[in-house]
Amino acid sequence: MKCNKSGTGILVLAILLVGIVLIPAAGAQKEDNYSVTAEKAFEHANAQMLHFIATNTDGFENWTEASIDSKPLELYDINGQKLYYQFSVYKNDKVIGQIYIGANKKLGQSVRLVELTPIPFKITEAMEKSIEIAKNEYPDGEIKSTVMVVYDYPEIGAMTVVKDKTTGDEYRIFVDAYSLNEVEDKPATETEPGVWSMYEKKSKNEIDENLKKWQNSDELTKSIEQAASNNGININLPVTEENIKKLRKR
Repeated sequence: MKCNKSGTGILVLAILLVGIVLIPAAGAQKEDNYSVTAEKAFEHANAQMLHFIATNTDGFENWTEASIDSKPLELYDINGQKLYYQFSVYKNDKVIGQIYIGANKKLGQSVRLVELTPIPFKITEAMEKSIEIAKNEYPDGEIKSTVMVVYDYPEIGAMTVVKDKTTGDEYRIFVDAYSLNEVEDKPATETEPGVWSMYEKKSKNEIDENLKKWQNSDELTKSIEQAASNNGININLPVTEENIKKLRKR
């Protein structure tokens, strides 16, 4: 597996959700019946953060009094489907972490990734550069879309789709969101950078199993929400020490 640019800031959550295994799986215009809304993803992010803190999960000691921005960054798969919602976690007006929630139930458990010390990437610059390259390489082309994508897990960048007005062919321009280097539109290998679709890597058996894992995540989220409600806790507000004490006594 490639090393993500946020280094030790990534926390893989396989041990946190009982019976659910995290797989680096994979997904803007395409949607299907298994799509997860931003509102539902926000519910999962809030509940899971409360769970992490209440269960003394390593790395979350400093997350008390933190809150999650309800408006996530949407990340897409290179095939055009929405892939992740990236929620930023704030404390004292500073980003202290990020929670990635899957945008489709076919990806498996809802929490895909948590970054404890995220390194900001250059969203605007990457999108602008991908558009600039597309215009330079295809001056007579039509820009169809520009979105942020996970182009080679876990690498993130901007993808611009441009259509040749003469032939009707479409081309993709990728720019890495950290380095701002252009990434060639070719299959990635273990040693060479490139692009690949997470959704297109999924077999039917994997999808069926992942749908069960997502359901388990949803049930766990609901149980956390119910426990919070029973203790008079609003999970949409910053988690206080008092709230944590209430949950740990149950």
